[in-house]
Amino acid sequence: MFSSTLLIASVASVLMQCVQIVGIDLSPMVMYMTHNADTPMRAFANVAQPNQLALLLCFGLASIWWLVQTKRVNGYIAFVSSLFLLWGLALTQSRIAWIILPVFALLAWLRVIGELPIRRAVLLLFLFVYVGFVWFLPSIAETLGFSSASIAERVGGRSERSGLLQQAWFMIKQHPWFGVGWFGFGAEQVKIAADFPSTIYAEHSHNLVLNLMAELGVPAAVLIFTLLSFWFYQTCVARSAAKNNQIAFAMLSLIAVGVHSMVEFPLWYAYVLLPIAVLMGMLHQLRWPTQTRVLVLPRAVPAVISVVGMAVLVMVTLDYQRVVHGFKAFRQAETIATVPQDAIARPSFTLLPDYFDYFQLMKITPQEKMSAQEIAFVERMSLRFGYVHVLNKLAEVYILNRQTTKAQRTLLTLQRLHPVAYPGYFDYWQSLAQHDERFAAVFLTMPKRDAQ
Repeated sequence: MFSSTLLIASVASVLMQCVQIVGIDLSPMVMYMTHNADTPMRAFANVAQPNQLALLLCFGLASIWWLVQTKRVNGYIAFVSSLFLLWGLALTQSRIAWIILPVFALLAWLRVIGELPIRRAVLLLFLFVYVGFVWFLPSIAETLGFSSASIAERVGGRSERSGLLQQAWFMIKQHPWFGVGWFGFGAEQVKIAADFPSTIYAEHSHNLVLNLMAELGVPAAVLIFTLLSFWFYQTCVARSAAKNNQIAFAMLSLIAVGVHSMVEFPLWYAYVLLPIAVLMGMLHQLRWPTQTRVLVLPRAVPAVISVVGMAVLVMVTLDYQRVVHGFKAFRQAETIATVPQDAIARPSFTLLPDYFDYFQLMKITPQEKMSAQEIAFVERMSLRFGYVHVLNKLAEVYILNRQTTKAQRTLLTLQRLHPVAYPGYFDYWQSLAQHDERFAAVFLTMPKRDAQ
């Protein structure tokens, strides 16, 4: 089930990538990507993030390997499918594949995995083909009419993750025992970003180990990874993946997720978390099998559970749709002031209260003599949603309410977390400074327009 589903999803995704790079608009079936000569295109199919798609395609390659091992697919079909997925990996321009694919090949080369040995010449051919796709992608892209970054640009480009890792390490040093709290990285980042180099606003550190240390504390993170390492050794390494294709397939999937977790947080996404959780359950059952127990339940019990489950699902969906309707109301209104209040009003019960608070934040206009409660509300929301326009609004609130020092730091935070959008806000503040001395005093302390 896993291998077939992942392979179908992978092949379909690469087909969508091909649609995107040739500029065909098949929306809403396929997400449309505009071609811009100045911006390299990283085709992501319908996954909406190239590194996430790269992980899916690595799952697809592991699936092909398992289908070949169990003789469920023809060798020629597997060969062509593998080349097709390698082409899709090159289109993502994701660097995680630069690590995952050699690891896959090395395990197969050393016969660590697989009851049926894969010819080493085939493994080398796949690696050389992938390197060729990556190396010549800029030339291929130019021929097909889109832009692609070169290997040198991908290696030597601006590193946003280095800044995130520095911030995570600072949080660990400041809160070593219990961390900043679960899901607290984003709020803490807004607090400290002004003291670090420019990076991006993120809700995690893009490194699973450091993220858990920052949010849960060092002792809890060490305990978690010690237990996971012991579990992985017992279920995969000690069980000899070379003699069990199911174990090997799960191990390849875990390796792919592990590599990806060093630069992002793929387990945040349900389409990664749920399959990996099920595969881990399979490995656990193979290593520590439990005695089968037959439990006979009245037919009404599963029926009731199903009905209740569907009812809860409907309520959660409707709750989510209220948030969606709120965002649509902002997009459709000519001005924020004309957004209907009933479209964004917080219901009596919701699982997503922060978003309704965000809607109210959007309705607030910075002005003089705001109450302490109003200012505190804007401050709290800037920690929860550190978006560029939210930070800009907070800086204006500070200036109009005689908190110049806080306004200066907020604008520095804005530049550190949103360097790409910063030039536009620099121009905006420059225009404000021409008409108001309070804004002029703060504008003089802002980073340069082209600050990096």
